[in-house]
Amino acid sequence: MKIITALLSAILFLSPALSSAQAYPTKPIRWIVPFPPGGGTDFYARLLAPKISESWKEQVVIDNRGGAGGIVGTETAARAAPDGYTFLVSTAAGIVTNPLLIFHYKGLNHRL
Repeated sequence: MKIITALLSAILFLSPALSSAQAYPTKPIRWIVPFPPGGGTDFYARLLAPKISESWKEQVVIDNRGGAGGIVGTETAARAAPDGYTFLVSTAAGIVTNPLLIFHYKGLNHRL
């Protein structure tokens, strides 16, 4: 009897959360690649996009934003609406190395 009571209370407790869940995705997904078409990162994104599109039943659009060693595309992704429909497919250069280089360069300018 205790097990049945625990199961029923768990179902009643979780039912409001389950009923308020929204389907995702409901519109096309935007994948930003911060490099020009034809490179390794672009190839990787274009290889995975159809599989994800098929799995999620929604279109995945590849958006190449090459320039400045990945900074242009990374900034575009960072400034996108925070709605969960924009992804960044990048390398360590745009996320780790470039910010460190800029910080180091600015630090050297302050010493001169």
